[in-house]
Order: sequence, then structure tokens, then C-alpha cells
Amino acid sequence: MWRRVWIVERKRKKGRRYYLRWQDEHGHMRSESVGPDRKLAERLRTQKETNLNSDKVEDVERVTFDKFMAEEVEVMKGRLSDGSLTGLDLALRHFRRICEPGVLADIKPRAMEAFLAQRLQEVRPATANKDLRTVKASFGRGVRRGYLRDNPANHVKQVREPEKAIRVLTGDEVSRLMRACPCASWRALVALAVTTGMRVGELMALRWCDVDLEQGLVHVLNTEHHLTKSRRNRTLALLPEARALLAEVPRRGELVLASGELARSGSDVQRTFRGIVRKAGIAHCTLHDLRRTFVSQLAMAGVNAAVVQKLAGHSSISTTIKHYTGIMPDALRAAQARLPLREALRDVSFPCRGPKSAAEETKVKIVKLYPEAV
Repeated sequence: MWRRVWIVERKRKKGRRYYLRWQDEHGHMRSESVGPDRKLAERLRTQKETNLNSDKVEDVERVTFDKFMAEEVEVMKGRLSDGSLTGLDLALRHFRRICEPGVLADIKPRAMEAFLAQRLQEVRPATANKDLRTVKASFGRGVRRGYLRDNPANHVKQVREPEKAIRVLTGDEVSRLMRACPCASWRALVALAVTTGMRVGELMALRWCDVDLEQGLVHVLNTEHHLTKSRRNRTLALLPEARALLAEVPRRGELVLASGELARSGSDVQRTFRGIVRKAGIAHCTLHDLRRTFVSQLAMAGVNAAVVQKLAGHSSISTTIKHYTGIMPDALRAAQARLPLREALRDVSFPCRGPKSAAEETKVKIVKLYPEAV
């Protein structure tokens, strides 16, 4: 088995310090400080790992990339959602197209650099970074299976992504969307998205048995046919307006929305929604923007970020925080208006004047020399 060395970062009073950690021949964890330089730590990690495995240079199974890719997709079935599994397959296919790899163990960091550079020419930085993360995670699993000595993607950094403005719909825009909806199912979908923040997949997988119109609750659950993104169940309140719109949806099967009139859209739900947006005459938005509107409106109302995280089903609080930094200027202005320091500024009473002119300076000198002349 290839013996790996990890870099551990620790924050100290005098700054960050890096440590190398590895298992010795007896299976005990060892640690060594290498100072505050990250690049030095990476070089020493590679050197340490080479020394530890000097007698195991060929102790990896030399599988082809094609074999690894087929195995990886098969192994990850059931562990990843359908969308993530499709993304994994596409990212590995892009890597094969761009780098033309042979044996997996022969892939070097420069191949990862070439992969990222080519993807940046083809797609947006966010998509290129996502592909890099996907391949990196896949190669990490290859290391654990004994196919790679080291993950070549560990040495490649993602590019900075330009911050995008968060699309938040106004009340008037939501009303126009509702009026443009062609049926009760679409009206219920829009209402649920902006008042519960449910994801599109969760809305399409919602069952009547998960909706309690009397109590005003909707349960977002993991089922055999659909898993939530965070794999966590959550319960959300139904506002009276959303309950009324749900009550109008005809019950034509187990599913609330996908079994009714909206089912005719099939996989073209997003395309149908774009037509509704055009008919409403509002600025471009997507179905996911309805969820962003829900989260952002809660943020602007001053709801605690941890509460918003639970309602939205975010697995990480950092995802929720993005909406707090991207909300409308009015909310930021209102937050700054609460600064206690404003009182200190009001208590100060002295004339704020700029530098004196030459004439004023001359007058001051005359007053000092001949006060009686004034």
C-alpha cells in the first residue's frame, strides 16, 4: 500500500504554520513542522512521500484510464445523485478528450493544468472549476484504490470566479409570473418555490402524502426515487396563499406536480418556464432564481443565517452566507444605519472648515499685531 503524507495547516498567534503527517511502519501517526511556507510544505511532502515509498515505486496497479472511468461511474452509483453522477461521467469524458490519458498512474500535474486551461477556453470559470473538482475527487478515490501514488490534481489551483449578482424577484414580478402561468400546477409550483425555497427536483418529486393542507406543512423527504441534495429531510410551513393554490391542483396520481398538467412538459420544464417569463414581460430569470429569491428575501428580513440554512436545506452555512453578501443595497444600508457609532458623531459640535485662504491668513496676522485696529 502506498504510504501517503498529508499537509496540515494550523493557525497560530504569529500566523499560519504547516505540518506534515504520515503513518510510520507500525501504523502510528507522525507529525513534523515545516514552517509557514505553503510551497515549501508541498515540496517537502512530495520528498517525504518518495522517501517513505522508495521500495514501492511500482506498488500501484497499472489500470488504463478508460477502465478506471467505467469502474468509477459504476462504483459511485447510489452514492451520488443522478445529476452528480452525470456530472462525474461528463467531467471524466472531457478529461479523456483533452488529455488523451493512457495508464492512470502516469497522469502528471501538467496534464491537469492543460485540462483546466482548455476547459477555461470552452466554458465559464465556474464550470471549469467544477470539472476540476470533480476529476480531483475521482482521482482521490483512485489513490485509495491503489491506482495512483499521488493525486495529480492536488497541485493545481482553481481560478478565481467573478462574483455574479443574485437575481431576486420583486413582488410585482412574482405577480406577473403567476398571471402568466398556463395552469394551476404551474401556479402552485411558482408559489411553492418562492415561499418554501424548494429545489426544482424536490418540487417535481413532491408526493401528495408529503403535503398536509390541514396543518399547513410540506415534508421534503428522501425517497426511493429521489434524494435531496443534502440527503437530509426537512419540514416547511405552507403559507395560506400557497395552500390555496395547492388545493386547486387536480389529483391525477401520486405526485403533486409531475402527475398533473405540468407533467406534459416532461424534461422541458425549464424551457416552458422561459416561455412563461417572456409572457410575463420581466427580466430573465430561471426556476432556481425563485429559490434564490426565497433565501434572499429572508436575509433582507433579518432572519438569522442558521435558520435560513435549515429552511433552504443548505449543507453548508457558507452557501447561505452568499445570499447575505449579495442582497440589495437597501438592506445593507439599513444594517449600517444601526451602527452605535453614529451617536458619537452627533455629539461632536465644532466648525468643520478647510484651510484658510491667503487673505484670511493676512487678516489674522494684522489682528495679532494691532488688536486695537479691529
